[in-house]
Formats: sequence, C-alpha cells, structure tokens
Amino acid sequence: MAGRFSGKIVLVTGAATGIGRATAEHLVAEGASVFGIGLDGEAGRALDETYAAKNLPLSFREVDLTDDAAVRTAVAACQREHGRLDAVVNCAGIYATGKRLEDVTDAEWELTVAVNLTAIFRVCRAALPLIRASGGGSVVNLASVHAIATVPGVPAYAATKAAVVGLSKQMALDYAVDRIRVNAVIVGSVATRMTLGDAPDAREKVEAAGLYFDERKVPRVADPSELARAIGFLLSDDGSFVTGSAFTADGGLTALLL
Repeated sequence: MAGRFSGKIVLVTGAATGIGRATAEHLVAEGASVFGIGLDGEAGRALDETYAAKNLPLSFREVDLTDDAAVRTAVAACQREHGRLDAVVNCAGIYATGKRLEDVTDAEWELTVAVNLTAIFRVCRAALPLIRASGGGSVVNLASVHAIATVPGVPAYAATKAAVVGLSKQMALDYAVDRIRVNAVIVGSVATRMTLGDAPDAREKVEAAGLYFDERKVPRVADPSELARAIGFLLSDDGSFVTGSAFTADGGLTALLL
C-alpha cells in the first residue's frame, strides 16, 4: 500500500481503543505495518481479526505495560515478525480524578506512574536500539494539556504528563545522533472512553463544563482521528524538522487557559 509510511514498521501502545486505535488505523491506511500492544485484550483481538480479514498489516498483542518482561518480549516479537522497527507511538494511559494529593493512595500513585510514565521508559528502552539499527526513525509520546495547565484533583495524572514532556525532550537530545526524532503531543480533550465514559449524557456534561463538539467553538473536543493525523505528521518525513517538541494539538484549550 502506497503512502507516507510505505515499508515502515510502527509499534503503537494502547492500540486497541481511543487515540491509539485511531493512530494504528491511520498509519496502516498510509502504508505502515503496525504492531499494536496494550491491556485491552478483547478490543485488541477484535481489531486484530478485523484487519486480518481485510489482509491488512495491523496486529495486536495483549501486553501488561507495567510488566518489564512482557514489554521486552513484545518488542522482541515485533522485531522477529517484521525484521525491523522504524517508529514507536506511546498512546497507553490512565486518568484518575477527584482527589487532592493527600488523599491519593500509594497504589493509585504508583499505578498512574507505571502506566503513564514508566511504561514509556520501558517501551523506548527496548525499542530504541531497534530503531537505531533501522537507520533512524521517530518516537511520539502522548502527553496532555495537564502537563502545563491543569485542574484540581488530578495530581498523579498531571505529574506524569509533565514528566512525559521532559522525558521526550531529553530523549530527543540523546538520540539525535542516531537520526531518531522524539516528540511529545500536548493533547486536549478527545472523544474517547477515557474522556467521556459510558454515561448517555456524557456529551452534555462535557459541553456544560465549557468544551464543545462544534468546530466553530473553542475549546473543542477532538475526534481521535484528528490526533492520529497530528501524530502521523510528527512520525513522517513531513515533520523532519520537529524534534524535542511539546507539540500542541488541543483544540484551543491552552489558548483559553494560558
């Protein structure tokens, strides 16, 4: 399949749902072979089956990203199946709300750090040597507007997303010599299960909080496909001059807040 990513192998975490799934599907549409990993096995298997039936190169493996051995095994499987690795997109994450710092338990803090930050460290630690061996490539890590303009009640989430920005900048400096670009994406509100939940009146509650689904209003809630296209730009040669960036794709949210 022709496209910007023709012949490229991309590993996407959190690929079964939300931004991760939209990104995986966008990259395949542009010619990439995608090796998806994440914890949602049911959704991942459905995705795998859908693309296998279409004979398109998107596969999914259920992986606990808080388990270093499982991460290493998955990255090795990607290398074994495809023979190379050109890019990584770290989309997996969790969002915990409603508590001030003194009310957060050790277990809640540690899980948020493990999924939102340490998993990125472990995936990149395993993947970067393979990207280097392929002659270079790109890494995109999902951060959040909470890294720079947060709200009450999300201490662990805000801390981890700020750390993702710092880690991405540092990686960009260290791996430029290997022709590897690294960027973080400052993501705003996106219409995913994490943001909206399962309540039938979720959209109304989001708009009541001052976020809109109408593209003529700011700040706006994105469709996951819009984030996928932004990530695709950063991964592709079109983004060749962008590295070490906290790339903002937030529908105008930080313009309102900052």
